Amino acid sequence: MLSCKEVASRASALIDGELSTWQALQMRLHLAMCKGCERFIGQIRTTRDLTQSLPAGDAHDEADDGHISAILSQLHKGKQEGG
Repeated sequence: MLSCKEVASRASALIDGELSTWQALQMRLHLAMCKGCERFIGQIRTTRDLTQSLPAGDAHDEADDGHISAILSQLHKGKQEGG
């Protein structure tokens, strides 16, 4: 079984679908037994989903503050729900 450290190092690859079938199966087995890693993967997935929903651009404006507040709110909500 993978260690939690190995799961953390492969988290992004799992979420992005870049692991082989065997590697993904090893990750899923670990996540089925380790709630801490399961929550970690959920937080990474939520962060990725929220940041992908942001408009592209480099300029900071007032809308950025609203997006940041929305992201923090979603992360806080997910944390309270155990995700």
